[in-house]
Amino acid sequence: MGHPARDTDSPSTDTASMSSATTLCTRRVDTEKDKDVEAGAVLTPPTPSSPPTPKAEERTPDGAIIVDWDENDPENPLHWPAWRKYMTVGVVVFITALTAMNATSVGIMATWGVQWFDTTYTGFELSLTMYLGALSITPLILAPMSELFGRNAIYQVTSVITALLFIPQALSRSLPGLLATRWFQGMASAVGNSMVGGTIADLFNARDRGLPMSLFVFFTFVGQSGGACFGWIGQRAGIQWCYGVQGVAAGVSVLINIVCLRETRADVLLARKAARLTKQTGVPHVARSFGPKKSMLEMLTITAIRPLKYLVTEPIVTSLTLWIAFNWGCIFLGTSSTLLVFAQYGWSPGLLGMVLLTTLVGGVLGFVTNYHQEYLYRRATARSATGRAAPEVRLYWAAAGGLIFPLSMYGFAWTGRASISWGVPAMFLSLALWGVYMINYLADAYETFSSSAQASHSFVRNLFAATFPLFAHTMYKNLGYEIASTVVASVSLALAAAPCLLIVYGPALRKRSKVASALAEHY
Repeated sequence: MGHPARDTDSPSTDTASMSSATTLCTRRVDTEKDKDVEAGAVLTPPTPSSPPTPKAEERTPDGAIIVDWDENDPENPLHWPAWRKYMTVGVVVFITALTAMNATSVGIMATWGVQWFDTTYTGFELSLTMYLGALSITPLILAPMSELFGRNAIYQVTSVITALLFIPQALSRSLPGLLATRWFQGMASAVGNSMVGGTIADLFNARDRGLPMSLFVFFTFVGQSGGACFGWIGQRAGIQWCYGVQGVAAGVSVLINIVCLRETRADVLLARKAARLTKQTGVPHVARSFGPKKSMLEMLTITAIRPLKYLVTEPIVTSLTLWIAFNWGCIFLGTSSTLLVFAQYGWSPGLLGMVLLTTLVGGVLGFVTNYHQEYLYRRATARSATGRAAPEVRLYWAAAGGLIFPLSMYGFAWTGRASISWGVPAMFLSLALWGVYMINYLADAYETFSSSAQASHSFVRNLFAATFPLFAHTMYKNLGYEIASTVVASVSLALAAAPCLLIVYGPALRKRSKVASALAEHY
C-alpha cells in the first residue's frame, strides 16, 4: 500500500501526520476559508478554553442561529472518553493493516500467480500497479465525499466493496478480470491510507497525537509483514486461498466497522446538530463551520489542483515528496528483489515469504524512535516562548533515517549471497525499513493546508510504489543483485540531504512561503 497519509479536510495521505485541531472550531473545512488563508487574509482565531458553559447565541444575517461546540461538549469527538477514542483508532488502523497486506502480498503470490493466470512475472505485478495506482488517485476525491457524507459512511461502504472484490479474484483465472478488480479494490482501500490520519485528527489535539499516529504508521508495517503468511498459504493451498484468506479478514473488518465506528468529522456532526435543533425548535440553525455550498465539481477542482500546485511551488513539499516517495517505492521494489536475493539460499516459497517479517522489526524500531521524537517535540514545545515548537524539530530522526536507509541498503547489497549467513542481509533489510519510518513535518509546517501538502506527497509516493515493482525483476537480473541494490542506495543517499537541509533552511523557506507564513501569523 502507500504509506500512511493523513487527512483533515482533504485526503492525504500517506502517510503520516496531522494538522492541529482546535477546541471550538475543530477544523477549518470550508474551502473559502482555505482560500482566504492562502491569500494572506487574517482569520479570527479560536476562542480559548473556558469552563463548561453554553456559547452565547449568534445569528447569521438572515436570522439563523449559528451552532458551534460548547466548551467540553460531549458530542465533540475531541471530548470523547479515551476508551472510545482508542477503540476507534484500533478499528481504523486495522483497515490500514489490511490495505498494506493486500499490497505487499502480491510479490510473494507471484510464484503461483504467473501459472494461475498464465502470464509473465511483470504481467502479474501489474495487479500491484493497478492497486497502488488507484490508491494514489482516489484520495483526491475523498475530501469532497467526506464533506458531503462524513467519514463513517465512506468507511462502511468501501470496506464492503473491498471484501466483495476478493471473491472474483479467488475464482477467476482471467488476468484482465484480475486487473480490473484490483483497480476498484485499490480505490476502495484508499481510505486505509488517506482517511485514517484525518480520523485521528478528529479525535486528538495536536499535543496528544503522538501515540495514535505512531500506531497508525506501525500498523502499516504490521500489515506489510503480514504478507509473510501468504508464502505458506500459497505453497499449501494455492493462490485462490491467498485471496480467500484476505477476503475473510476484510469481512471481519466490515463487521467491526458496523459495530464500533461512528462519525468523527466535526463539520458533519455540527451540521447534524444544527439540523436536529432546527427540527426540535422550528427555528433555523446552521453550523458555524459551514461556508457557502459548493458543487462536487468545485470541491474536486480545489482538492485536485492545490496538491499539484504545492508540489510545484513549495520547495518544502517538493524536496520531502521526492525523498519520501523514492524510499517508499523502494519498499515495494524490495518486496520483489528480496525474494530474488534470498532465493540464493535455496529456500522454499513459504520460507521466502518469512523475509517480510523484517518489515515488522523495522516497524518496531520505528515505533520506538517515533516515541522518542515525540518526546523531543514536547520538550521543544515546553521551552518555546510561543508554546509551539518549530516544525523542523520533527526532522531530527527523519534526518537520521535518511542516512540509515541508504547505508543499510549498501550493506544488504553486498551481504546478500549464499556464502554469507542469511541473518546478515536480513538485519540490514530491517534497518533499511526502519529508516523509512514516516515523519510529521508537513502537517506542522502547513497547518490548515497540511492535507493538501500531504495529498501531493501521497500521490507521488504511491505512483513510485506502483511502478517500482514493474522493473524490479528485470533490473536485478540484468544488473546483478549487488549493483542493483547499490544503485538504489546511491540515489537514496543523494536524496537524504532533503531533511538535513530543511533543518537548517526550513524556517527561511517557510517565511518565503505565502501559505506557511500566513498560517504562522494566524496561529
